Amino acid sequence: MAQNGDDRPRLTPEKLAATHLPEQKMFKVCAEDASSVEQVEGEVRTRPLFTTNELVLLYFEMEPSGMIDWHTHVPDMDEVSMGLEGRARYTLERADGSHQSIEIGPMEFAYLPGGARNKIEAVGDRPHKGIVVHKSTSVARLESLEDSTEGSDWPMALWIDRLRDEVVTKDEDAVSE
Repeated sequence: MAQNGDDRPRLTPEKLAATHLPEQKMFKVCAEDASSVEQVEGEVRTRPLFTTNELVLLYFEMEPSGMIDWHTHVPDMDEVSMGLEGRARYTLERADGSHQSIEIGPMEFAYLPGGARNKIEAVGDRPHKGIVVHKSTSVARLESLEDSTEGSDWPMALWIDRLRDEVVTKDEDAVSE
């Protein structure tokens, strides 16, 4: 059972093949140094920080009057948005036309189910800053199917392709090892 005096079990070639892990390397991403995109001119700035084949992480800032207008997520993409500073109102439009609104502040998060039609509005006289996490998908919003340029030119700070086990994009100004 033990090999060379340790307690680890011996791995057969079949078991060894199932133990492949991606390259074991950590990265640090400095959001302040990452490139940003004006999602809504003068109101909302987004910094695409990290993506893999499984997830996407975005940082965003909304001015006090800022709003991300109505948009619809694709059905298989749930989204979680965590407030870091300020407050924001998330409004969901249901299939029957009714609305549900929740307000979040620092260290609170909003969960938006896949297929959700929603909008986000900054509340109060301070900017709202937050982080968004969602499943990686080729199209995040149904509106992108009509406007193929939406989100396609966002400068991701770090993009790791876990299927190929390679770093696709690494912003040298924002990412260190």
